[in-house]
Formats: sequence, structure tokens, C-alpha cells
Amino acid sequence: MRPESLDRIEKAVAEAERNTSCEFVVVLAPASARYEGRVFTLAAAIAVIVFVLAHYANQHLLYTASDPPLLLLEALIAGGVTGALFARVGMLKRLIVPAWQRSARVDIAAAATFTQEKVSLTAERNAALLFVSVLEGEVRLMPDIGLARKTQEARLGEILSGLAHAQSGDPVGLIENALRDLGKCCGEGFPRAENDSNELPDKPQIRLP
Repeated sequence: MRPESLDRIEKAVAEAERNTSCEFVVVLAPASARYEGRVFTLAAAIAVIVFVLAHYANQHLLYTASDPPLLLLEALIAGGVTGALFARVGMLKRLIVPAWQRSARVDIAAAATFTQEKVSLTAERNAALLFVSVLEGEVRLMPDIGLARKTQEARLGEILSGLAHAQSGDPVGLIENALRDLGKCCGEGFPRAENDSNELPDKPQIRLP
């Protein structure tokens, strides 16, 4: 993400916190996992298929003797190229990872990030994590226990739904809108006090899998 986009999100966080004592942490993840197991399995399968097909073609179509070391080399190259391609191209990786696994990985990554970013360490336990995972195309909004007690779950669900199910629009703009709505929602239960301090950084964090 470009620096100007990160600056926009940082300003949106600061603006959302202006009328509430709540703290909002935004974490952007290119992906929640690398899915190396799926990629390796695909690469191995391609290598085996290429080896078998090449051997069959030599024996039954070209009527030539197979050279096992050469066939093995060709198979390894085919598997390696396939693995590298699927590992680097997100759209391709989504094809080999089922939706349930992608969603589960986002849940795990968001929960780990909640702890890593110290979201639960505010004085009133009134912070919230907005976790955006790009590859999976999923978002998690995780309020701390104090915020969850004073804020309607349905209202938080509406904010998350508006961001997660948007069909079009500027991604950064959607995050800005969600933060604005979150600030208004949380301001009702946690109005900003005169001596309120900024307990968590406003700058969005980038989380690599």
C-alpha cells in the first residue's frame, strides 16, 4: 500500500478517536498465511503428472526410450515453476485454498494480532482492532471486553458488514468510512474526557504472514 494511503488511514483513526476515549488499531495484512502446504502439494502433484505423461508419451506415442534422469529433471522444473507461480500470484493461490481454510486463517491471524498489538492493554479495555486481510478478502473487527460491554453488537456488525461486503469503491475510503462510523458508535458509550491520552498508535500496521 502506498505511503499516502497509510497516511489517510492514520488521519482517519485520529479523527475517529477525537470524540471518544476508545482506541482503534488498524492492521493491514497482504495475507493471513502463506499456505505453503497447499502450494507444495500442488507442485508435487504437477511434477508427478508431468513425469508420468512424459514417460507415457515416449513409450506409446513417440516410441522412444525414456531417459529417467531427464524426465525427472523436466518434472521437477514443471513442479517448481508451478509452485513459484502459485506462491507469488494471490489470485492463483485463492484457487487452491478452500474458503473455509482462508477464513480460519484470518481468524487465527486476527486473534494473534490482537495480542501482538496490545489492544487489550488500555485502561478501560475499550480498544478495537480492525484487521484487513487482502488475499482472503476478509475483515475482522475485534472489540476489547470493555468496548463490547457498552456497544451494541449489532451496530458493530453493521460497520463490519458495510466494509466486508462492499462490491466496489476505494478500499482506503471504505476503511475511512468504517472508522468514522466506529468513532460515532463508540462515542456514545465512551465519550472523550479532557484528560484522555492516546494509548495506542494511530498509524496502521502492516502484518506479513
